[in-house]
Amino acid sequence: MDERDAAIREKLNSMNDTSGEVKQLEEQAATVMKAAKVEISAALNKMKKETRVEVEEKLPEGRKKIEVELQEALASLKKQKDETVKALDSQIAVLSQEIVNKVLSV
Repeated sequence: MDERDAAIREKLNSMNDTSGEVKQLEEQAATVMKAAKVEISAALNKMKKETRVEVEEKLPEGRKKIEVELQEALASLKKQKDETVKALDSQIAVLSQEIVNKVLSV
């Protein structure tokens, strides 16, 4: 009976030791998770700042490129307009002459 009681006490003590180890491991895991979260947060903030700086550096370049393209497009449209006006002027002159010829020939 004493041996049985001793064995039970030994198992209980062993379980208490194990539960203490489990608790310690849980605390270590929680500490590691907190550290990982802090590290990840810092890395994300760093990436955000780097991305923001990169975008701010490239933004003026992109605007300048768009302005150049816009100016080229406007110049092209003006050229097309001028050509269209010239073509219409020449057609108006031809039509006017045809009208005059028809009116005078009648």
